[in-house]
Parts: sequence; structure tokens; C-alpha cells
Amino acid sequence: MPKSIVSVAAGATEDAQLIGVTAALAARSRGQVRVIPAFADPAADLIYYGATLGTSLPEIAVERVVAAEREKQEKIEALATSAAMAKKASVSVARRDLLPAIAVANAAVLADLTAFHGLAARGPLNGVFAETLISTRAPCLVVNGASDVFATAAIAWDGSAQAGRAVRAALPLLRLASKVLVFRNTEDSGLDASAANADALRAYLELHGVKNIAARDIRGERVAPSLLEATGAEKCDLLVSGAYGRPRLYEMVLGGTTRSLVLADQAPHLLLAH
Repeated sequence: MPKSIVSVAAGATEDAQLIGVTAALAARSRGQVRVIPAFADPAADLIYYGATLGTSLPEIAVERVVAAEREKQEKIEALATSAAMAKKASVSVARRDLLPAIAVANAAVLADLTAFHGLAARGPLNGVFAETLISTRAPCLVVNGASDVFATAAIAWDGSAQAGRAVRAALPLLRLASKVLVFRNTEDSGLDASAANADALRAYLELHGVKNIAARDIRGERVAPSLLEATGAEKCDLLVSGAYGRPRLYEMVLGGTTRSLVLADQAPHLLLAH
């Protein structure tokens, strides 16, 4: 199990699910969760607009901003305390840094997983999520829902370096699963059939104590919908996938598998690595 988990809190209602799931994972490994608050900073906006307009900020406006920030910080700390007690886990909360993206990147360097809630990853923390995944190259867990059960896991396997890094990062979770499915999309134009050898992946997984592995070929010109359909049909709790195999600009403009998986409303938890 992952022993060191960073949870990136958005200061929103979904933080409860995020911290709850990661606390449960840490409890199973006797590990720890470090929560990094990354909610928006209204004080910076006030300062910017004040400087732009050439006016001083009313004292009451500053007091309200400080109170709002303190309230969000305290809510995150309360959620962490509640999750720690409920899951019997070690959960700590950092103070919000002036530059949350840098704080997350620094914390992710020595973390087994860096976790974001799906709503935050495709919403207010999209930039921080992308930087953590691509620039820091940290394995990222996208939490979609409150379930901390990882009974059935799936791997989107194309033999790429990104997919390999995702599988290596996911090994502790894959060992938890009672069933692991290896999905290969045979209609993916970028699939290298020789590299995407399901037998080689199975041998690697078995060497690392992963059991009950089954390979399934799936079809569909659009990879993400075919993966989501397959994981839904098999009631998968987790999908492991490489991320941004093509240049990110291409994916942003034309769309791509990673972007579609993250943006999907109905998706299992995702473990992604670039």
C-alpha cells in the first residue's frame, strides 16, 4: 500500500471524499496523508485590483478575506481530524502556501501518490493537477466518489513508458484487488502490438504479487469511451493508465484519452502517470 500520500484540497465539499479515501488507504499501510490546501486566494485578487485601480483596500474588505481564508483552512483541518479518527489513520494538514502549485510539487517529490478529487482536477485545480502530473511526473490518483474499496482494478495497457510508470505506481493498489483486468484497445491507431504484450505485463504483475489477472481486448476508435464502457461493465473501482502520451497541446486542442478520462462524469478512481 502507498505509505506517503499527498491530498490536494480545493476548499470545497468534495474534500471530504478526497481525504476520506486517502486516509483509508494510508490506514491500510500504516502510512500517512499530508493534506495541502490549494484553494483560491482572494487576497491576491484584492491586492491586484487595488493596485490596478490605484486605491487602498478598505480595512473591512481585508478582514473579510482573512476570515474567509481562515474558515476554509479550519474546515479542511476538521475534515482531516474526522477522517483520521474514522479510518484510524495519520493525517496532517499544511498551512496554505502563497504559491500552492509549488507547495504541491515539492510535497509530491517524495510521495507515493498525489491525490486530487475529480471535480477539482477538472475544475479549479486543473492547472495544479496538470503541472503535478506532467512537470513533476508524480503519479496522481484522481478520486471519483467516496468508495475506498479497490476490489476490481483495470489497466489500460498500450506498452508505453507512461503506462509502465502508472502500473509501477499502482502495484500496492493492484495487490489489493481481487481481480485485475488488462484492457488493450485493438483499434487504437497508436497501439504498438509488440510492445503492448499482455503476457509480459501479466508476468510482471505476478512477479509482484498481483493475482487473478485477465486480459481483455476492447474495440472502439475513441479510446476513452471504450475504456469507460469496459470499466463500467466490469464494475471496476480503479483504472490505471498512462497519461498524455502525445504532446499536451495536441491533447488540449484536439482532445485525447487522458483529458476525456479526467473530464468524464462517470469514471472509476483513476491512477495516472506521465
